[in-house]
Amino acid sequence: MKILSHLLDENYRLIYQSKDRDEYILQRYDRNHNHIVRLLHRTYDWSNQLKRDLEQRISSIIKQKRILKGKHVHLHFIYISDLVPVDNWESMKRSMPVRHHKAMDVTVYYLDELSREEEWSRISDQLPDVNDQLMLNMPDLEEQGQQSIYLEQSVQAKLFKEKKAFEKVFSYGKSRLTLLLLVINIIIFMFVENSGGSTNVENLVKWGAKFNPFIAQGEYWRIITSMFLHIGLIHLLMNMIALYYLGEVTEKIYGTKRFLVIYFIAGIFGSIASFATNDSVSAGASGAIFGLFGALLFFGMHYRDIFFKTMGVNLMVVIGINIVFGLSVPQIDNGAHIGGLVGGFIASQIVHLPQKKSPLLQVISGIAAIIIIGILFNMGLARVK
Repeated sequence: MKILSHLLDENYRLIYQSKDRDEYILQRYDRNHNHIVRLLHRTYDWSNQLKRDLEQRISSIIKQKRILKGKHVHLHFIYISDLVPVDNWESMKRSMPVRHHKAMDVTVYYLDELSREEEWSRISDQLPDVNDQLMLNMPDLEEQGQQSIYLEQSVQAKLFKEKKAFEKVFSYGKSRLTLLLLVINIIIFMFVENSGGSTNVENLVKWGAKFNPFIAQGEYWRIITSMFLHIGLIHLLMNMIALYYLGEVTEKIYGTKRFLVIYFIAGIFGSIASFATNDSVSAGASGAIFGLFGALLFFGMHYRDIFFKTMGVNLMVVIGINIVFGLSVPQIDNGAHIGGLVGGFIASQIVHLPQKKSPLLQVISGIAAIIIIGILFNMGLARVK
């Protein structure tokens, strides 16, 4: 319990706890070096039992691909017991490579009553930010029992607090506006489809699609209305699916009011970026939706551990795929996508996260947003002329 408490204090993240609380697995990821620490309080009579446990646990950890990030993975198996196996087992007490497609090692430590301090010294040499004096001056057995109870209660209280903080981050708001936006987009699509077709360019322009010459003539409202129009059923379905999943989590994190600001600023950025870079008639919620990607990236900057524990890597992969796909397919309005992404990130800085403030940066971000919009709009006017 003393080791567990110490590792949690040093930002090792608990990823597994057995029902009997005799086994814990923690993780710490530093600059592509991934340390996975397994603590097990158990006695083994024979070395083959120890070896079997080692092999089985390595196999089960390898199957959990979500925790095997980074260029190098180092597994640390720390066995804690009063007694050691009766036969020859010390050959296992070393670092060994693990057969895997990425660099992976496992090191075994065995903290019995006689070699506890020596083994902990080995551990402190291998793990970052570990106190090498932790096992010195241990109290007598009676006091150890009392301290163990206190430490276990302290650890469980800490884990409960972290769980509540995690849940609070994703429960600030409810996804009401997301559902309303879905309904509005679908209803407008039905009207457009019934009045001449959603793939009819003239009909789209009539309903408010982005059409550069008309925007240059003063029909600035098209920057907003184009966010609610879609070209064909597939376009609508793809955007609404993305809006449902991204909008739900973003609105829960930021709350409805902040979500509203982020969505519309991102949509405006996307439309004006399209006006500045693309002469075609265009429409869709893609810019606003990419703004939600930007909002989640901003969230990741401030809640790094939660971000990478939940959505981080997958989110960045999806963004990358969409940008590369947009650059490689001429028909896709990549300017709107990138503009929306940038706009969503800036809008998130303007409104900031719930219970977080940075007044100076918020003001600077607001000024930057106005300047960028002005530059992009003038670029669009120059293209029309």
